Amino acid sequence: MAKKEAPYKRLLSGFILQSDSGCWEWQGSKYKNGYGWMKVFGRSVSAHRYSYELHNGYIPDGLEVRHTCDNRCCINPDHLILGTHQENMQDAVDRGRIRKGKDHPMHGKKVERPRQSNVVMVMGKTYKSQKEAERELGLGSGTVAYWIKTNNGKAKLINKGELNGKRFKSM
Repeated sequence: MAKKEAPYKRLLSGFILQSDSGCWEWQGSKYKNGYGWMKVFGRSVSAHRYSYELHNGYIPDGLEVRHTCDNRCCINPDHLILGTHQENMQDAVDRGRIRKGKDHPMHGKKVERPRQSNVVMVMGKTYKSQKEAERELGLGSGTVAYWIKTNNGKAKLINKGELNGKRFKSM
């Protein structure tokens, strides 16, 4: 049986040098978001993080490895620096990778989200919350929300107007 190659050897043989940018582009497996990954002693690790640790040492808790080249599959240690999550996100905003503030498509828009604390009617009986209905009826978590979403007639949200201004009391 052939001996497995050491992880650092796989890392150093698994990239192609881009002469124009100097990036070491990872040619191995990639996550859906474009970042490279590899197995190191049975664990999946990000290739750029492994490259940083191999060349520069330990990454302290609370810090992330940031790309100065803005190339997600680059593992060149000269293009990798440490920083906080906030600094990493600010890099993404500055480079136009994500939108923030007034440029964000949802800026100024209120999104109505259903809450489990809404008064609901389930199979003809009113309950203070979806959770209470599920508990009393022996239903699985999320069943009432699913019934409300699919409009199948088994459950519905009760508007404040339907309560006629009365304080709610379980029936």
